[in-house]
Amino acid sequence: MAHQARAIKAGISASLSGQFQTQGRQALAGLQAWAAWVNRRGGLRVARAGGGLPVEVIHYDDASRADRCQQAVQRLLDYHRVDLLFGPYSSVLTAAAAAVAESRNQVLWNQGGASERVFQQGYRWVVGILTPASEYLAGLLPAVRVAAPKASTLAVVRASTGEFPQAVVQGLERWAAALGFHTVLAQNFPADTQDFASILDAVAAAQPDVLVAVGRIHNDLAFAQQLAARRLPITVSAVVAAPIQQFCDALGQEAEGFVGPSQWEAPVRYPVDYGPGTQEALEYLAHQGDSAPDYPLVQAFAAGLVAQRCAEEAGSLEPLAMRKAAGSLEMTTFYGRFRIDPDSGRQVGRSVVLVQWQQGRKLAVWPPELRQGMLVAPWRDTRRKR
Repeated sequence: MAHQARAIKAGISASLSGQFQTQGRQALAGLQAWAAWVNRRGGLRVARAGGGLPVEVIHYDDASRADRCQQAVQRLLDYHRVDLLFGPYSSVLTAAAAAVAESRNQVLWNQGGASERVFQQGYRWVVGILTPASEYLAGLLPAVRVAAPKASTLAVVRASTGEFPQAVVQGLERWAAALGFHTVLAQNFPADTQDFASILDAVAAAQPDVLVAVGRIHNDLAFAQQLAARRLPITVSAVVAAPIQQFCDALGQEAEGFVGPSQWEAPVRYPVDYGPGTQEALEYLAHQGDSAPDYPLVQAFAAGLVAQRCAEEAGSLEPLAMRKAAGSLEMTTFYGRFRIDPDSGRQVGRSVVLVQWQQGRKLAVWPPELRQGMLVAPWRDTRRKR
């Protein structure tokens, strides 16, 4: 690894095509925005690497495929000899990238894979930026208890394959047991499902108070569109993809009332002790062509800040020194708090924000200390007020 190079090389396998292309393009843009911020401030200052050095972002399109992702990571490490390796978007691609990083003893700054399985493999080199998938809906049922105290039944619809949907649901099930919710329907569907008529028939028959759906993004969009058309008497409807702009673009006014977990929302301000404030970060992100960024774009910027701070603390770009620094670091960026389990690399310091579309706006409704408004239930009430 050439630590005396004139530029610090930051590499990422980014899905610029295939099923994850929207989020993959955002991840690349977010990392480029971070590099622009660093370079404008005089470069990344690493004592043993010669002080302030510019950051150069190198990327390959993995086409949303695990095999292509592994090939991209291998080329970034073996040919380009990147100093900082950032993970791709999605849990399945992150798992592929992590296996390569582990074999090369290289830190993987995991900005896009929320599944906890990658942290359960005994890997030493993965540093998690995101709240794990099992915590995505930790606030949902507590929020429902406040907004609709009599709600007691739950229906869960999820993709039958993929680590992410399974982890989200497992976390939700723990909260349901703790709060006394009874699951009246647990329905799986193939990942290529687009017609949810039979599943919605089952939901209608079960008459749950709370309905949760989690699949790939295209599943979530199709399910939400068909659910909105049914006008079922459900108290709270949560779809994991609800917070992203793509959801609002697809549903339009029918997005009203839907709830979902978000890793980050611009109006939710954290007490920043490292890096740019929210407004400054948004200005750099806007230069990359996105004035209203979703959290997949922002978390890549945040991953850059974490890697930067660890390199500064270590005074080195040596992987082991940076990994040790990550294990002991606690800080808050505009993205929120960072603290990992020092052994597994799993993120333990931050939580997601629960949002709901109300009157055409996306409002944070949980946790209480960050909320902009109260959860509206029944969800149809937001639709009547239009």
